Amino acid sequence: MTPPGTSVSDNPAVTDPRRVLNLTQRDALLSIEFFRHQRPRGTTWAIGDKRFNVRTINALARLELVRVGHQKVTLTTAGQIAAAKLKGQDRGKTDGTA
Repeated sequence: MTPPGTSVSDNPAVTDPRRVLNLTQRDALLSIEFFRHQRPRGTTWAIGDKRFNVRTINALARLELVRVGHQKVTLTTAGQIAAAKLKGQDRGKTDGTA
């Protein structure tokens, strides 16, 4: 858990999301970025065509990667950076190859 007010560059979930986040948290973070439609469903969040436990979303919120609203989950700036790193966009590729 990161202390409140941790800068983005000091947040380990942003600097190395593959190490800090478990597989379910990574999938949830990328799903929140990709899908526009989210809604709470009891003990789960329906994000696009996927379902995530409330605890998974709350863990991302504690890491300051998402903001949880009444009917919506949105990425913070830290969450956007972490999602880009998970997708491999931080590697500085200039030739367009994977």
